[in-house]
Formats: sequence, C-alpha cells, structure tokens
Amino acid sequence: MRDKILTAEQAVAPIGDGAVLMIAGFMACGTPEIIIDALVAKGPKNLTIIGNDAGYPNRGIGKLVTAGLVKKLLVSHVGLNPEVGRRMNTDVEADRIECELAPQGTIIERCRAGGYGLGGILTPTGVGTIVAEGKQVINVKGRDYLLEEPLRADFALMRGNKVDKFGNVCFHGTTVNFNPVIATAADHVIVGAVEVVEIGELNPDHVAVSGILVDTIVGGEKPWPIG
Repeated sequence: MRDKILTAEQAVAPIGDGAVLMIAGFMACGTPEIIIDALVAKGPKNLTIIGNDAGYPNRGIGKLVTAGLVKKLLVSHVGLNPEVGRRMNTDVEADRIECELAPQGTIIERCRAGGYGLGGILTPTGVGTIVAEGKQVINVKGRDYLLEEPLRADFALMRGNKVDKFGNVCFHGTTVNFNPVIATAADHVIVGAVEVVEIGELNPDHVAVSGILVDTIVGGEKPWPIG
C-alpha cells in the first residue's frame, strides 16, 4: 500500500500557480491551518479558492488572501476579512482580487454535483435577481429554477480529527462542515490530521470520508478549541 503520509511542505509541492482549490471551513473552523501555512510559505500565485468564506486576515483562507496568493474567491461571505474588501477595490492590478459571492447552499451543492458527476443543480435561490444574470432558467411544474453548473477543483484541502494511515477520516463536532463534500470534487485531496492512527483503530461508524478519496495525509494539525 502506498504511503500517503507526507510533511506539509511535501504535500503542497504539487500546487502551482493558477491552481483551483476547494478549502473546507466555516470561519476557519475545519480549515487545515498546517497546510495553509505551508502553502503561504511556498507562495503559488493566482489561486482560485472555492469555500464557504474568506476566513480572517490571520486565519484560514484569509492567510492566503493576505499573502497575495489569491486571484479569485468563490465564497458565500467575506465580512470577517476586511483584507478582501481592500483588495477588491485597490487600484493596484497585481493586488486586486475577484470575488464571486453565492449562497452557501448553492456553493456546496455545486461542489456535490461536481463530485457526483452531475450536470448541475436546479435551485430557486436567486431567480429574478442579479444572481440569475447569464444563467439558464428552467421551469419545472410551473416554477422557475436557475441551473447552477457543477464545481470541481485541482486540489481539496481538508482538516480531520483522527485519520488512519489509509486516509479514512473522522471529524470532531462542527469541524466537519464542507469537508466530506469537497473530498469528492477534487483531483487531489490533502487532509491535515490532528492525530494519525493505525489502520483498524477507527470505528467504521465514525468515518465520514473514505480513505479511497484521500491522496495525502499531513499530521500535526492542532486541535480546534471549539466543537
């Protein structure tokens, strides 16, 4: 069996300029900080980030924004990170960031569609608003829906609590959030683990992500202080 355990630096080595990343986390809860830090140190440019939010300037996805590595964000809100607003409105082209806001449910269902091989999702959210501009409207039984296309990424960055050496992942409390879905929707999945255990030590009923989806495991993630 292939050894999936690498250092954080080794894990992010394949992530180059222009990569598309899905990153788990809700206000950075569930975001793999050890992997984010290694990515900041590596410094790939013009990244596209798909996630729930932009974190804080010094935590989660926000670290990538602050470091100037992000070209585009597709998230549901950015209100906790003033750095995003500054970069959206700067006159310096090299520092400017493009931000696409979408409903949280729409984003995660588009990721799910990408992971499950679906052609998209139909949602009534956004019908008749600026969200609908440029999108196909489909009427089903007298009700209009927007066709939202599936999302996929080059890499998914996850945070697990206990992870066995095959890559089966258990989560603690609300750190689970987007993690199980984005694991299905990326070509390469990296998980930062609080604890790496031997195969067979995990209760199968507690495994939320199968190791068959995980390519790389990085130990050393710090426990999240709140469930």
